[in-house]
Amino acid sequence: MPKNLEVALDSMSVPAPDFDVREYANEAQASYRDTLNLESYASAPLTPETIRALRYLQVVERGTMTHLRSVLVTATHKDSRVTAFLITWAFEKYWIADALDQIIRSHDGADADRAPFRTPVERTIRESIVANIVGLPMIAVHMTLGTVDEWLMQAAYRRVLELDPNPQLTATLTHIVATKSRQLEFFEAQSRHRLAESTRAQKVTRKRLAKTPWPIGARAEPRKNTDFFFEYLFRSKPETIRSIDALIDSLDGQTNLNLMTRAAAV
Repeated sequence: MPKNLEVALDSMSVPAPDFDVREYANEAQASYRDTLNLESYASAPLTPETIRALRYLQVVERGTMTHLRSVLVTATHKDSRVTAFLITWAFEKYWIADALDQIIRSHDGADADRAPFRTPVERTIRESIVANIVGLPMIAVHMTLGTVDEWLMQAAYRRVLELDPNPQLTATLTHIVATKSRQLEFFEAQSRHRLAESTRAQKVTRKRLAKTPWPIGARAEPRKNTDFFFEYLFRSKPETIRSIDALIDSLDGQTNLNLMTRAAAV
């Protein structure tokens, strides 16, 4: 291999150097349906609060394609490795949403929200124009958004299980969290590297994080549902929210944002 090409390939793999995107794509988690054991809920149903929390999580997870559409009209799309990861990530999140949908539907009177999740066209166009003016620092923005959202979502799944330790739900959500932990490996390594490399990326990312409703996808839900999400899952355990804010503080240029404390108002 020519030396200059070898250097270029090494440079491309610097963020998340131990993460094999091709292997990740080949081993992507698809349908969970064969492992859901929905019949078990007949004798051990979930609480109404758990169902409501799962419905919220399902709506947020299935909103990935709308978020991805906004991401891939920016400079982020120019990084082929990131793009390949994001497409696989969206595929896995589709099946996570499907699993939650099946669990919800297995409970009488608990029908998952099937309404289309849309982003106004003008918002997508505006996002594209602004993001392409910003340029490559948008990759740091999107990788950091993914990192913070994964910290929050994994904490949410774990809190669901603490509040309702149903054995079958535990098995399913443990599997889902393992899938999401793999996704976080890429997001976090990319985010930390890109923020460390560019003070401009730090500033642009900081502004975007401060303006983002949490979790990503919250815009699809009425405010009362997001309030329920934070109050039910985290009001009785505010240290979880503080621990996520501490993780955000550890990212270069992102200290003292208090994103989760403000989002949860705890």
